[in-house]
Order: sequence, then structure tokens, then C-alpha cells
Amino acid sequence: MARNGKSIRNQLRVRRVVDVPLREVSGICLGRSDNGRMFLIAVGDRAAKIAWFSLSGSEELRIDWHTRSIAKLSGSKLPKSNPQIEAVCADGGGRILLLQETPPSVELIDPRALEAVASIDVVEGHGEIARAWSDPKGSRGEGAVLLPGGHLLVAKEKKPAALIEFGPPYSLSRGLVRGGALADGERWPIKRGHHRFVALAIWLPDKTLAKTCADFSDLEIGPDGCLYLLSDKSSTIARLDELSAGGGTAGLLEAWRLGDLDGKPEGLAFTALGRAVVGLDTRKARRNLVLLDPAIAQLRGGGQGEPETKQSNGEAQGSSKSNDRPVQAQTK
Repeated sequence: MARNGKSIRNQLRVRRVVDVPLREVSGICLGRSDNGRMFLIAVGDRAAKIAWFSLSGSEELRIDWHTRSIAKLSGSKLPKSNPQIEAVCADGGGRILLLQETPPSVELIDPRALEAVASIDVVEGHGEIARAWSDPKGSRGEGAVLLPGGHLLVAKEKKPAALIEFGPPYSLSRGLVRGGALADGERWPIKRGHHRFVALAIWLPDKTLAKTCADFSDLEIGPDGCLYLLSDKSSTIARLDELSAGGGTAGLLEAWRLGDLDGKPEGLAFTALGRAVVGLDTRKARRNLVLLDPAIAQLRGGGQGEPETKQSNGEAQGSSKSNDRPVQAQTK
């Protein structure tokens, strides 16, 4: 049982299946334009390309994907093939953060200006986790959340699984309370150019979380302001407790099983109504995004109402086309 006494084995069911025009989806996030339109953004680790579609309106509307190559952005160091992008975030300025596992680095790109705004080397520091982070055969970042003050929360996948707050050297850890991630509409504050971030705090999973989530595959902030974790090996989404500044342990509040999916769950996002969206790592660009029921991260105490929509029959939906229309996005 989790701390709130609820079952940690609630079962989610597939409401809708979608085709993302990317192979080996490795990360997804939710963005919002300046005029309130919402977008779901996806990346893969096979090619330096992003894909997105509008989430405005009903969750059952037809999906029209747009894609853009990010291999030749001005100032970018991303390779054209096998870029090892493992996570994606978006800020209120329409910029997209891409987390690479190898080498352990971050690029903040502006798709509208076709340029890389900033590049960041992420260095753990000292100790056991530092050795695991720097091991070429080890695992590094698999998920990320933007924090105020130019800090970044990263999920280290395994050996050991951990949450790490990165920031500029000599800055103080902020931790993460409910509602404490980068606010909607805010730009992530960072200067142009090259930067070096160090680990400011580390949270290891407590026994319950470690048992529930065998690895850490992605992070996301829900509409309720809480931090959520996706585990590939455990096929589970977990709602986490607040993270105290300075590090410590990460605790579990509640968890949901994903059930049988046709692919590895690698990316996590939420609709405005709090339904989980999971991106799947598949060899082909088919049936690699699922919308799940019931809603688990909805705003409490009222909030946006649930529209009456028909249940999907499980058939994959969506078309894709190349488009140079700017991507404007908000906080992950």
C-alpha cells in the first residue's frame, strides 16, 4: 500500500492508440502556445527529428502530425542519426530541451529560429552515483523536468535508479514541491552559449518506490502539479511525494499498472484532463502512442469538466506531414 492507503496496483486501460511518425519513440511532453493551444511533442533516439500535433479540443479528434528535422540547427551538436535523445521538455518561450544519454548533455533549441540556444554538459560530481553516471556502459538520464532558477530535474534510469537535480556550480538545491516546477508560460532562464551543470541534490527511491518501479524511464508534471514517474520494466506510472531540497529519498504516493502494451513505455505526458499519454519504443512508426483511462492527474476541487466523448475502438489513428510551422510550447 502507498502512503495514502490506496492500492499501488491500479490498472489503466487503453482508450486510444495513435501512430507517431517516428521510430523508437524515447520521449514525449506537453506544450502550450501563447494563445493557449496545446501540443504533444515527441522525439525518438533513432533520428534527430521532432514530431508534434495539436491537442486542443476533444481527445477523440483526428490527429494531424507535423515533423521537423533538427539535425542541422545552427549551433547544434546533435548527430543526424542515432542522436540518443532520451527526453524532451518545453518552456513557455516555445523552446524545447533535449536530453542526451550519450554523451550526457542537454541542448535547448528554438525550432522557430532553427537554432540551438544553449548546450549543457551535465556532470554528476563525486561518489558512487558519479561513477555510475560517468561509466560509458552505465545508464544516465532518461527523463527530465524543468525547474525554476534554471535548474533541471533528471531521472537516472538504473544501477542505481535515482532523481538528480542539476544546476550551475555553487547554486543551491531547490527540491520540488507540488506546483513547484517551472510555471506555465515561463521561459527557462539560461543564457546563450555553452554551460556546465553539476549535481546539486540526489534522491534515491525508498523501499516501496524501488519495489514498484524497477527503473526510471521518464518524468512529467501532471495538471495537478504533482511529479509523475514512468517505469519501463515495471510497466507502471507512479505519483511521487515532494522532494526535499538538498536530496534524500523519493517516496511513492500512488501507482498504476499499464498492462500489456505493444512496445516499451518510454515517454510520459498528460492531457489537460489528466489522462496519461505513453509513448512506446517500437521498431516501426506504428501504434506507438497510447491514451489511457481513467484520468489520474486531474485538477482537484472542480477544474475543467470532462467532455462526453466516444470510446475508441483501439484502432491506431493519425496522419503525418512535414510542416515548418513554428512549435510553441510550455512547461513539461
